[in-house]
Amino acid sequence: MTFDPRHSVDQSLHHLAQRLDPIIGAKLAPNLGGLPWPTVLSELDKMKGKPPKSYSAADLQSQLRMITERLGKLGFPFDDHTRLVTTLGNELRIVRNRWAHHDGLTTLDAWRANDFAVRLLEHFGDDQGAADARKLRDEAFDALVEAKVIAEHVAPTHPQPHTEAPEPDAEAEPDSDVVRPDPSVLKRSDSANTPTIGSGRSEFEPWTLVVVGDVDVLDALPKKVAKEQVRAVATEIAEFEGPIHINRLAQLTAASFGVRRLWPTREKKLIYQIKQTGLVIDDDKCVWPTDLDPATWTEFRPNDSTVDRPFTEISPAEIANVMRLLQVDTPGISDTDLDAATLRTFGRKRKTKQFNAHLNRARKLV
Repeated sequence: MTFDPRHSVDQSLHHLAQRLDPIIGAKLAPNLGGLPWPTVLSELDKMKGKPPKSYSAADLQSQLRMITERLGKLGFPFDDHTRLVTTLGNELRIVRNRWAHHDGLTTLDAWRANDFAVRLLEHFGDDQGAADARKLRDEAFDALVEAKVIAEHVAPTHPQPHTEAPEPDAEAEPDSDVVRPDPSVLKRSDSANTPTIGSGRSEFEPWTLVVVGDVDVLDALPKKVAKEQVRAVATEIAEFEGPIHINRLAQLTAASFGVRRLWPTREKKLIYQIKQTGLVIDDDKCVWPTDLDPATWTEFRPNDSTVDRPFTEISPAEIANVMRLLQVDTPGISDTDLDAATLRTFGRKRKTKQFNAHLNRARKLV
């Protein structure tokens, strides 16, 4: 029988969804008080200022969010310092995106998807689930051999996570003292709505980079297969980090294909592809997740100075949300103190010329 990559990926993702549901439920049971685990996602949405939505425990997209996102005060209960689960989860988020959008999938794509599933289930100690997933992976591997796909395209069974150190942040504070947000901005007034994950504000979490292909994919733009791969990666990063400046999104997307230094010509091509994803891009060139409305979102994501997040790439709308909160909490606050507190909210202390211009842009939105 001819090997069908899409059918293989379909089997793999459905099998994974069946195995992850009880794994997630068992891990979180002590914190849920008998509630179903999707309750956590509903609370996360409230914490992040997203509109209410229903979630199914059988939905792989929901499951992958659970294992790749910080769950409030619960942290990352499925991961450890290696970030292996987050890395594999991000790989699978991209695969699921491509599968859901009916992108063209190759035999190599099928092998990789099955390999991610095997390694994830092995990590969780699901022996039976991993054994069944290995059968699907072996079928894909046999198809690779038959198609004479050379071995160098196939990763080792247990490679290290595809993470790379971020580029130095040119805006980072030069001194050794970490700049942290004021405690007042780290707590929410609606904490009663999130009893499971706590009263803290959702802080900014950078996307954990995964390398899903090589530079040949970017070189092949605008061919159909290359476009599909690039758009799937960009969409998942935007859904995770958004609102995200389109330049940062282009850089992270390029890094996902092994390109660390992004030249203007390639950046222009990537930005064009990002614009074709259907995601909202505002006048400040920030790309928004599908479940956030720039006109109604009132939240923000604090971070300290250790986080790789250039201040001038933060959405002015997000900065304006901070300013509104500070003005409510401290009536009559001066512009100087407002700017200083806003900068601290995002791990910054010195008001440079560029920072001042960015603050002024945000102030116009308040």
